[in-house]
Amino acid sequence: MERWYGAMKWVEPDRVAVFRGAVQLALGDGQLSNGEKRLLVKMAHALRLEENDPKRVYDAVVAGEDLATGTVLGLEETRRVYEQVLEAFLLHTDRSEDELILVAYLRHSFAIDDAEHRAIARSMDRQLEHVVHRTVAEEIRMRLDDTLDRIGTIFDEIRLQN
Repeated sequence: MERWYGAMKWVEPDRVAVFRGAVQLALGDGQLSNGEKRLLVKMAHALRLEENDPKRVYDAVVAGEDLATGTVLGLEETRRVYEQVLEAFLLHTDRSEDELILVAYLRHSFAIDDAEHRAIARSMDRQLEHVVHRTVAEEIRMRLDDTLDRIGTIFDEIRLQN
């Protein structure tokens, strides 16, 4: 089942459909930035797509072809995927608007509300102390806060359009 909310499409959380939507969104401007590629690679891995699925999905999107659906993601799995992609966004991209929109799309696709989004951010924040040096953790916290605000703005704009 597909519905449009503003410029973002809501899809049942099935692995292939979610990845296909992300690829369509990333290719909306006709090209993939390095950050978008990194996020799509991370997303494919986090979604546990089969080895040939990312290329098959990309080729189908470019050709305008339909794809068979994939397996449905459970609630906990959607949260894990979102957290991994959000982490990749914070650490491995320049956090451009196009990359941010991919993260917002994923949040929207998985129906993650503001409270859940903040809970995921708090969980990531707690994990920072165990993984990186304190000064790096502070930089990532600032990025995370900025990202929360920017994604919130995107969601507010979508709500106003509806």
